[in-house]
Amino acid sequence: MTWGYARVSTLEQTTAPQVDALGSAGVPAAHVISEQISGAIPGAARPGLAGLLSVLRRGDTLAAARLDRLGRDPADVLSLTRNLDRGGIRLRLLDLGADTGTPSGRVLLAVLAAVAGWEREILIERTRDGLSAARSRGQALGRRRSLSAPQRRHAVELATAGHSIREIGRRLGCSASIAHRAIMEGRGGVPGAVSEVVPS
Repeated sequence: MTWGYARVSTLEQTTAPQVDALGSAGVPAAHVISEQISGAIPGAARPGLAGLLSVLRRGDTLAAARLDRLGRDPADVLSLTRNLDRGGIRLRLLDLGADTGTPSGRVLLAVLAAVAGWEREILIERTRDGLSAARSRGQALGRRRSLSAPQRRHAVELATAGHSIREIGRRLGCSASIAHRAIMEGRGGVPGAVSEVVPS
């Protein structure tokens, strides 16, 4: 059985041209699932596509008017095509004239894998370059402190005055664990006599 998938990103767009193209390729309109959702959302998280994938069986064919209708992320599209292939389901992409049941369709899978790998490498390289540039500018990296320096000093003052960690957290608008960490940092990491008991 052949099924079709059509997708648009915004309400101003319509899936009609895609449905027409699928119909011309022999996909019955009753077998076309259409949805309005961003292609940046992984396929498994799109209700229409996820529902369609759940009804596909070995020997079925999934058709789409264009490759980008399946998604914008090469890695996600590659994962989808591999899962279809493992399940014995053919994928037809009308814009590319590709069918994964043919040798040229297998080439498409290889190209998608290469693009996904290349994109991943580029992302890693950009992240490294960005971190290196930030370090050279003297920017602090890693998790941001949840309390400012004055707040940390105030936390130490409150602890020294005998307030409980929970009370300090409440006053500073943070959790007890964040208040405790701020006090420890403020005291140079040396535990002090900080009460854990909430005054009754």
